[in-house]
Amino acid sequence: MIGSKFPRIRAPRTVGVRTRLLAIVLIPSLALLATGIGGATYLVQDGRKANRFAELASGTTAPAIMMVEAFQEERRISLLHLAGDNSAAPLLPAARKQSDLALAAVAAQGEAVSELRPDLASNIDGYNELYKQLPGLRGGIDVRALPAPQVFAVYSQIIQVITLASLLAAEVAPDAGVAVELYKAVHALRAAEAVSRTSSLGSVAILTEELAPETLAELSGYIGDGRGEIAYVGSVLTGVRLEQWKQLTGSPEWQRVVAMEDAMLQRGPVPAVDRKASDIELPMDVTGWQTAAGKVRTDLLQLWEDQSADAHVTATNSGNRISRDSILGGAAVFSLALLAFIAASLLANRFIGRMKRLRRDTLELADERLPETIRQLSSGQSAGAGEVAKLDYGTDEIGQVADAFNRAHGAAVAAAVAESQTRAGVNAVFLNIAHRSQVVVHRQLGLLDQAEREEETPERLDLLFELDHLATRARRNAENLIILGGEQPGRRWRNPVPLIDVIRGAVAESQDYTRIHIGRLPDTQITGTAVADVIHLLAELADNATAYSPPESRVEITGNLVGRGAALEISDQGLGMSAEELAERNAVLADPPDFSVAALSGDARLGLFVVAKLAVRHGISVRLSESDYGGIKAIVLIPSELTAPEITSAPPQGFQGLGSFSGGSAYAEPAGITTAPEQPAALTQRPGLPRRQRTTDTYPGNS
Repeated sequence: MIGSKFPRIRAPRTVGVRTRLLAIVLIPSLALLATGIGGATYLVQDGRKANRFAELASGTTAPAIMMVEAFQEERRISLLHLAGDNSAAPLLPAARKQSDLALAAVAAQGEAVSELRPDLASNIDGYNELYKQLPGLRGGIDVRALPAPQVFAVYSQIIQVITLASLLAAEVAPDAGVAVELYKAVHALRAAEAVSRTSSLGSVAILTEELAPETLAELSGYIGDGRGEIAYVGSVLTGVRLEQWKQLTGSPEWQRVVAMEDAMLQRGPVPAVDRKASDIELPMDVTGWQTAAGKVRTDLLQLWEDQSADAHVTATNSGNRISRDSILGGAAVFSLALLAFIAASLLANRFIGRMKRLRRDTLELADERLPETIRQLSSGQSAGAGEVAKLDYGTDEIGQVADAFNRAHGAAVAAAVAESQTRAGVNAVFLNIAHRSQVVVHRQLGLLDQAEREEETPERLDLLFELDHLATRARRNAENLIILGGEQPGRRWRNPVPLIDVIRGAVAESQDYTRIHIGRLPDTQITGTAVADVIHLLAELADNATAYSPPESRVEITGNLVGRGAALEISDQGLGMSAEELAERNAVLADPPDFSVAALSGDARLGLFVVAKLAVRHGISVRLSESDYGGIKAIVLIPSELTAPEITSAPPQGFQGLGSFSGGSAYAEPAGITTAPEQPAALTQRPGLPRRQRTTDTYPGNS
């Protein structure tokens, strides 16, 4: 077995030179650096955590107070409006605007909390649905369509978010001492909310002159909660904050609030069976109660803010201390690692720099200079001595790599030169053979024309017509090689030729011309310089249509004028092509490849390349698509630059048309038209064929 004689050898997986070099010189440095980082990481993380908490907590206090005050105020005004206080309605828009601004500020801080503690994000996100109720709630308040208890409950739930945020801040505190100080501040916040709720419900009861027993029980609970929270705050605060609390509880506003709350509890429910409770006189009206309660609430919120700020300062100081200790602890180790890294980099810098320059120069040579050299050689230009570049990197290992690439580059240029010479030689042989064949065919056509004019016997004349047709096709085959070789055929027309005559000329050069039917065509002409190539292009397409369709089917040629010129359609009834084949053929027609033996060795459709070359030469668009009969339809768009209006007057002297099509006769060029190729001795001018009326069936395109 071949496998046993020549076992497969797997190439070892190699590591890049840069990786190996860095591994050799950097492993000790990285090990030292890792030791320093590992020793300081814990302290650095603690310091960052404390600083992050201090930043977050400091930023949440002001928006939280803003939100509590804004929604407490909106709740108060909304309840007064629902209770029938007409002076409250004008105050609602400003209060709601302030609430929206506060809500946005708190929401932004909520995103920061979620970033620091993702596991707590769901606690804040649960209030999103509550916030979405605000537009509907406010609309119901405006038209007084909602009961006061419902409005009071919704606003109270929204304000409760601040208490949750404060608790979350305490949970993420860097140490227990900071957390305890924050918990103390939360009780001041709760007391402020209890005072606000009590004054709001009590004011509604006074305005509506109604206080149900269940509402009185709720009011009593809020009064108890507020006084309990204030008492607890006084028992846990110390220093400046304790003095601040004493000033608050000793203020006249606090005394008035306490007196008003006691009077509400003593008066009892309204209305009630026992009217004695209702006869108790309240110490102040609604406005006085609201003013005093607002002052107490503000003082409590200020106490909460100041106590929270003290905790934030403690956290900041702790974070700074931890950060400083971590820097001092890891500075020495990191400095040693940095020095080692710099030393290793300096030692490796020169070697890595040479490698990079070699890579840059070789890529430039391979991607830019070598392709340009090959392109010049392919187009027939000669490459100078400077095109074979030399990379000079000394005599060490890198220099040897550069020398190896120099040799590879030289071999590639030599191969390109040899290929260019071979292609030029093959192309010259093709053109020489084509020109020789063209000369022979033109002489043959001249003799056939002479024989046709002198022959009177119908049977022999038909045979001469068939020979004339075959010779015409042989001439087209010779012209194919000339076109693909980059030159132009010798036939020329000086004046424009009607489109119908051009198409008849193309049909006459087709092998199975009797199956081709010419339909409706526009009245236009083709400029003389393009006549020969258009005939050749259409003849190739018509030949292809007859060759790949059933023998009994017809091929239709129709056309009309469009905005960009004259559009012709050549449709057959063959088997068609797949979508992939159509795409491949259209790609060749849009961008024909260079003619070479390699390009044509795997594809026998020489006419496709000829059509593509002629189309590109004159700016003609040729596209293949599926025809209405299931076969292929070739759409040829001849640009306006190659067309001219149809001349309705008699043709000029000596113009006989492109000839007649009787039986198997081929077309003849008009008298006075130069048909000689660029080599004057190659072709001779052929006179037009006489028009004959045959009793046999005429060519269907003339019917």
